[in-house]
Amino acid sequence: MPKLTFFNLPEEKRNLILELAIDEFAGHVYQNASISNIVARAGIAKGSFYQYFEDKRDLYFYLVELAAAEKKRFLAQHPPPDPAMDLFDYLRWLVRVGTTFELSHPKLAQVAFRALYVERPFGDEVLDHVQRGALGFYRSLLQMGVAQGSVDPEIDMDVAVFIVSTLFAEFGRRLIEQLQLSVDDLSAGSIAYQDLDVEAMENHLISFLERGLRPRPRAERDKPHAAGQEPVP
Repeated sequence: MPKLTFFNLPEEKRNLILELAIDEFAGHVYQNASISNIVARAGIAKGSFYQYFEDKRDLYFYLVELAAAEKKRFLAQHPPPDPAMDLFDYLRWLVRVGTTFELSHPKLAQVAFRALYVERPFGDEVLDHVQRGALGFYRSLLQMGVAQGSVDPEIDMDVAVFIVSTLFAEFGRRLIEQLQLSVDDLSAGSIAYQDLDVEAMENHLISFLERGLRPRPRAERDKPHAAGQEPVP
């Protein structure tokens, strides 16, 4: 995390340093990203950087956390049309708004994407750090689904949370691969949600979850899968 000295900077200077850092890490793999480039463009001495952050790794982790925080803020600013909507309609909305965020904040999203899925310079450390916060969020959604009758109350909640969080985390990578988007495409910031043919992919994702999570009729649950097998619990 940044040192107190960084937060004591004037807002304009803080934002400039962050903007330049995002630009550097979005455009380069971690090993090639240069603190010297950032401070030179910011017009500050390199020694000043170490008054703000411990090191390059400290800045990198902070940018990943910033991406998660900005996405959370974006979601709060674009609330669902109906707060009482069915869980699976809510998940469809969540996928769409999440994709819109990534397209409207391409460089910040690219930093997180590189850290989580492409180069992963610290192995699973960044992914584990991000997923800890995500797991609580998806657990609360699934518990809400159980309360509203959209989710089977007898599911294994831990397994369900793991599956949902993993699918949502991987969806962005799959989307980029399927649409054959490049790092340059995303970083240019010229792609809008309406320009992409993603609705079918979103619907497939949510339909898959819906088939596995919705309550099943009692008769279907009691029906053995094959002769000699026990009924489905």
